[in-house]
Amino acid sequence: MAPTPPATMTTGGPHEDDTARKPKLEATMPKEPVDEDTSDATPATSTLATLRPLHKSFLLFCFCLSMFIDGAGVGAAFLMTAPIAHELNIGLSNQAWILASYSLSFACALLFAGRLADLYSPNVVYTVGLFGLGVLSLVISFMRDQYSFFILRAVSGLLAVLTIPSSINMIVQMYPDPLEQAKKLALFGLAAALANVFAFILAGVFMLASWRWYFRFVAIVVVPFSIATWFMIPRTEAVAGGLRGGEKWKRMDLGGVFMMFAMVILFILAFTQGPVDGWDKPIFIAPLVVSIVLLPVFLWWEQRLPVGYALLPHGIWKFPNIFPLMLMASAPFLWFATYQLRLATWLQESLHNSPILTAAKILPMGAASVVVGLFTQPFPWLITRPKYVQPAAASLVFAGTMLIAFSNGGAGRDFWRWILPSEIIGVVGGMVIFVGMTTNITQAFPLEFAGVGGSFAQVILQISGVVGIAVQTALLTTGTDPLTDWTGSRNGYFFSGGYVMLCGLVFLLWYKEDKVKVEVKDVPPV
Repeated sequence: MAPTPPATMTTGGPHEDDTARKPKLEATMPKEPVDEDTSDATPATSTLATLRPLHKSFLLFCFCLSMFIDGAGVGAAFLMTAPIAHELNIGLSNQAWILASYSLSFACALLFAGRLADLYSPNVVYTVGLFGLGVLSLVISFMRDQYSFFILRAVSGLLAVLTIPSSINMIVQMYPDPLEQAKKLALFGLAAALANVFAFILAGVFMLASWRWYFRFVAIVVVPFSIATWFMIPRTEAVAGGLRGGEKWKRMDLGGVFMMFAMVILFILAFTQGPVDGWDKPIFIAPLVVSIVLLPVFLWWEQRLPVGYALLPHGIWKFPNIFPLMLMASAPFLWFATYQLRLATWLQESLHNSPILTAAKILPMGAASVVVGLFTQPFPWLITRPKYVQPAAASLVFAGTMLIAFSNGGAGRDFWRWILPSEIIGVVGGMVIFVGMTTNITQAFPLEFAGVGGSFAQVILQISGVVGIAVQTALLTTGTDPLTDWTGSRNGYFFSGGYVMLCGLVFLLWYKEDKVKVEVKDVPPV
């Protein structure tokens, strides 16, 4: 990997090291302290930062692997829904829960898992979650009952989510230099984006035998790595490690956790059942209204708690560029989810392609994702200069989406003329947005909230994906028949491409590069 040249740069995202970055933040944040009582407990030099480079690389690979497996748990379900529903006798009205049972529990527990990783040893949180996911995946592969399948998938989502904020927490501690940290977080984000694409390939291959072998494969891979990480990760102090056990329990903010669970569950429930049962039915309206009402209640609750006791850090809404970062973060997963789900469904149900052929046609997205992810290492400005990079990436996504929108389904040679260039152009832009936003949001949070910061980005990604799929499903009815008429699919792509482009334009106008200035000098080779 090319060495990083010494530089002095101004960015809108990454922080300096612990001692240098707080004065920078104080210039743009309110004068009230940002949970200083927990940050005082942060060790000056983490044990992870003193590891040898090879040891660090192995741990980073493990963290990226867990991120890939977690993301693939959603992506693979897109392709495996039909055979799972057939074998477990799941009716059409309940098929959405093959995907939602995992993604719902995953999304609603993200902030809670982030709080756990910040208050307790992140290496323990990580290994427990990874090992539990592997064991449950093996159990799921033998399920014969749909309700047992749904329950175990939900529990596996709760275990999988433990690995995300704990990984981010340890990456931040392992690479304290801001530029090197941004590169490693970019690789971590790349693993999630690759999961969205290569999950189709994995699922397609294993479905040549049975969908059950996908879950067995996950168990075979995950369990040994979880055991290895138990011994390979040194005892890692939590960023709030100086607090006593009783004090940590008080800072769990169980009231906020309960409201967060209820709010996310109801919101995702509404947009999962809306396309199935109808947008005018109580199953959509009631959960949506309650979730919207809970949002201001949750924010009020968080602000009334003492500093250091809330799930979200005080002053979060005054963090540098937090609103444009949140808006832009809602774009990539919405685009990836809607693009891939509709394309995979059309290829199989309308063009009668086999699962493995469908996976092969989506493979170029994975190849493009790898190339873009690797480019973020020698060219870190793709992440650290989001002011103009993100709108340019949004333009690429829009161009790629318009190509598939006007492809008329991509039958025969039209696949090579329209869909293939659409996949490559769109993924290049989508990957830059995905990696840039997950990295910049994580680094917008103080170190003592590293786990919550990473979780915050993932919550936005998960919710936007669910909403995007729901809107796309509704737009499919604008045509005569979703199986034979491309009109509904075209309108769905108009929506997703237009939304990403809108986010890019708003980001260009709203994002202020001078809010946080980072000086990087004599950065060592990576």
